[in-house]
Amino acid sequence: MLNYKYKFIFDLDSTITKEEILPIIAKEIGLYEEMQILTEKAMNGEEDFEQNFKNRVNMLKNIPIKTIHKIVENIKLNEYIEKFILENKERCIIVTGNLDIIVKPILKRLNMEQRYFSCIGTVKEGKIHTVHKVINKKDITKNFDFDFVAIGDGDNDVEMIKLAKIGIAFGGSRNLSKNILDNSDYIFYNDKKLYEFLNILL
Repeated sequence: MLNYKYKFIFDLDSTITKEEILPIIAKEIGLYEEMQILTEKAMNGEEDFEQNFKNRVNMLKNIPIKTIHKIVENIKLNEYIEKFILENKERCIIVTGNLDIIVKPILKRLNMEQRYFSCIGTVKEGKIHTVHKVINKKDITKNFDFDFVAIGDGDNDVEMIKLAKIGIAFGGSRNLSKNILDNSDYIFYNDKKLYEFLNILL
């Protein structure tokens, strides 16, 4: 059995994806700007993440889940982060503050349907019904019994970055807050450069 040095823990929104997922979905009902403002407040640590997230999901409850999945299927991913995950699936885990029922198409695309942690939602009559559970990334990653590299972009990633052997802030899709910059070992703004660095750590 091979003993790898690290596993790689990836945030999803604006790390693997090029944009935040919920605002893109919110365009469907003309609420992009409102959703984007709330999302940035959460990512910059300006509001409690759990309550902010529930407020954002509530905005999407009238959109059929089939419509949400069609939108999510077409969300662009950072090419070289996608490439790294596909090449190293057994060493990668996605830890996302998004809902399982929303991000399923991306997990399927990355072949990571069994290798993720997320918030949990329920569907009723073809639409989002409830947010059953909101995860805290620190609570997830503090229980890992292996050394890991953590890659994220938002303030809700800071605690898992601090717990990592190597913490990486990725600013390829958004401006990074002072908090995540101060707590990361490395900062990348280009997914190809990040890909090259991660391959050095293999």
